[in-house]
Amino acid sequence: MSRMTRNICKTLNMVASNSEAAAIVVMRAAERIGDELLKQQLFNVIHRMNLDATQLRSIRDDVAA
Repeated sequence: MSRMTRNICKTLNMVASNSEAAAIVVMRAAERIGDELLKQQLFNVIHRMNLDATQLRSIRDDVAA
């Protein structure tokens, strides 16, 4: 695996991890909100962030292969 490929994989993994960490913070905040509409919107954002992280890791695996 070339150095550039390793760097791309490392970056994809880092962005995925950051997205998951941010999703956890947003989830904790959403749990404290009384506004149900806003809470649902935040849960949708959380879901999308986790889907994005999964997709980034899938791309990482494709690049590494």
